[in-house]
Amino acid sequence: MAAESAAGPAPEPNDVIAKVNGSPITYADVALADENMGGSLQGVSEQMRFQYLLSALIDRKVVAETAREKHVDDDPGAKRRIAYAQEKALRDFYWLQLMQSRINDKAIEAYYRKNIAEAPAKKEAHAEHILVSSKEDAQKAEAELKGGKSFNDVAKEFSTGPSAENGGDLGWFKKGDVVPAFGDAVFAMKPGEVSDPVQTQFGWHVIKLLEMRDVKKPTLEEARQDVIRGLAQEEGQKLMKEMRAEADIEIVGADGGEASANPDRPRIVPDAP
Repeated sequence: MAAESAAGPAPEPNDVIAKVNGSPITYADVALADENMGGSLQGVSEQMRFQYLLSALIDRKVVAETAREKHVDDDPGAKRRIAYAQEKALRDFYWLQLMQSRINDKAIEAYYRKNIAEAPAKKEAHAEHILVSSKEDAQKAEAELKGGKSFNDVAKEFSTGPSAENGGDLGWFKKGDVVPAFGDAVFAMKPGEVSDPVQTQFGWHVIKLLEMRDVKKPTLEEARQDVIRGLAQEEGQKLMKEMRAEADIEIVGADGGEASANPDRPRIVPDAP
């Protein structure tokens, strides 16, 4: 982000905005602060956001310079934190470069083709249900249906759910839109079928599947951000596996107590000199 006057050109990243005891703060510094803190400023105007971040950077520099004057950076705890922050910054910057080299238009198109365009279409269902509090009530509703009453009428009479007014009609939904037990039952049915009572955390359901259809596949442009996220996760896992395989990794010192009982969760010890 950058502050820009209506008449003047956009500032350059290395342009200085402020100085603290002669030490500069640039637009690039504000952009980095925005990456780290901007998520907490959603809905704040651009100008207010810029002023907040600049003020935070000034405060940080004032305190950090005072800490250096008092040689706090010589403290072992401070040195560990500095080393940790430096390693994280280096990792994040290099990782971004690696991902940018792998996530290009060609890779995005290939991922879209494999995982969306040529993949089996996802399904969505149109169903009705009767929701009651007990299995006995669900069985009573079933008996009414078997006696010839319409599903809509039984839903209006028995169902405690908000869809009762519409005869239990839930409209169209995908499997992931509903709780697992309900989704498993619906997507195992054929249109026109009525289920046996199905229990979920909301109660007991009697379900009627009306229709099933393929979900329309998005275009590449419509799916682009989801594709990039999926591709980044896939490439990141591959890259990390490759880099770990080339590294000499040895885990030492995980002894006793919780660490020995659960090697995947080593003990965390307090910061000590």
